[in-house]
Amino acid sequence: MTLFGLVRHGQTDFNLQNLFQGSSDIPLNDTGIAQAHAAFDQLPAVDWDVVITSPLQRAEQTGRIIGEDHHIPFGGTEPRLVEIDWGAAEGQPVEEMEARYPGRSFPGREDHQAVADRGYDALEDLETRYPGQKVLLVAHGTLIRFLFSGIIERPLPSIPNATLSLIELEGTTWRVRMIAGEQVDHAVEVPTRAQNPRFIVDKAQLAPRTTAGATSAAATTAPIPGGNA
Repeated sequence: MTLFGLVRHGQTDFNLQNLFQGSSDIPLNDTGIAQAHAAFDQLPAVDWDVVITSPLQRAEQTGRIIGEDHHIPFGGTEPRLVEIDWGAAEGQPVEEMEARYPGRSFPGREDHQAVADRGYDALEDLETRYPGQKVLLVAHGTLIRFLFSGIIERPLPSIPNATLSLIELEGTTWRVRMIAGEQVDHAVEVPTRAQNPRFIVDKAQLAPRTTAGATSAAATTAPIPGGNA
């Protein structure tokens, strides 16, 4: 069983200004740097074997800061962990673009299912590369939200900056153990890794759920795998 920790990068100026960021390569701001340093302050210790990030600089910066602070080797970048390309909405105000294009139907937007599928592909390949290890991945809010909402089959709220989510992968069994710091326990077995898509991400999940407590129904008191609870 390989344990994956997925961390959303720290804050950027685009986040602060509520602009669509997506595939735009924006660095962390001062708050984001501080968030990266503090990301694991309130979590039980896990002996992560390696940290791998999206190649976008905000994710790599976050991963390198966490790695240096917690003595985790940097294992490079994985291009399939990049954020969704929002097309015409890149760099534009969220409220303005959502009003202009209902359902986030922005011209040139990357297909939501394709985003999730490349994420699942990446995790399966990394599980083969790091069997039985604890792999920390630093990526992006929408990508992480798609991955987890597909597995648990319900929409999720926005993933906060610098929060940790956990997935265990063993063979064809996916088990969600934490979403944005909230412990859950939800396991799904797919018939084969050749199944594509592994999990369906509904178009309605393009925008984050706004109702609080989206994960509360699955909350448990289970400790973090490999952690010192």
